[in-house]
Amino acid sequence: MVEQDSGLETNGEMSNTDLLHEVNSTSLAVDEEDDIAAVPLSIEQKMEMLNCMRQFIEEKGMESAMPTLRAFEKTIFSQATKTRQTTLDSFFK
Repeated sequence: MVEQDSGLETNGEMSNTDLLHEVNSTSLAVDEEDDIAAVPLSIEQKMEMLNCMRQFIEEKGMESAMPTLRAFEKTIFSQATKTRQTTLDSFFK
């Protein structure tokens, strides 16, 4: 069972950026009886998730969700750029 950290505060006064930062910094507690280890998503999986989210948002006409999607895209594109740069740097060493 996964539980949300009780330190996460959400209210109507938070901007999308504040909420994204709060969620990114939130830790999750996992019961020891769970045998599933959290495996981080690969960049490819994150990009696929973004594509699915964008398609869903566009199909449902949820324009109000676009700023949040763009924030996710910015974060994931930044991670992808850093990963590619690290790979290139290690290749030329």
